[in-house]
Amino acid sequence: MLAEAQRRGIAIDLQHVGLQELSFVDRFDAVMTIDAMENIAPEDWPLVLANLHRALRPGGHLYLTVEEHHDADFSALHQALVARGLPAVPGEVIDGDVAGYHYCPSREQVIEWIAAARLSLIDEAYHQEDGWGYRHLLLRAAGRRP
Repeated sequence: MLAEAQRRGIAIDLQHVGLQELSFVDRFDAVMTIDAMENIAPEDWPLVLANLHRALRPGGHLYLTVEEHHDADFSALHQALVARGLPAVPGEVIDGDVAGYHYCPSREQVIEWIAAARLSLIDEAYHQEDGWGYRHLLLRAAGRRP
């Protein structure tokens, strides 16, 4: 996809890096992560949010989606992973139709991580599907970082 974007001339700078490795500083007015955060393990969420915040210019905006499922689904999935001897935490999914690793934190956990990253929640919406949904969050970067 990066090669195609470059071939078409629709991007100035193309880089293929993980959210954990982002090194941009005050580079963007806005950043979007769509269908990405569910691929981030819980221990990496604070790092990723800090990286996204650092990439934004002061007062810049971050839009992200967070996948959510009903608790009952995750309880059974978590118990099955633990029974297989895997070091899973509640909310992690590696089997089924998720096409790889997924982690779906609670809204409360996400809000806690957002506050710790010095991002302000500007707006929020939730779109419910059959048994799952997406939380849409619009955040604003704090002023100058210490």
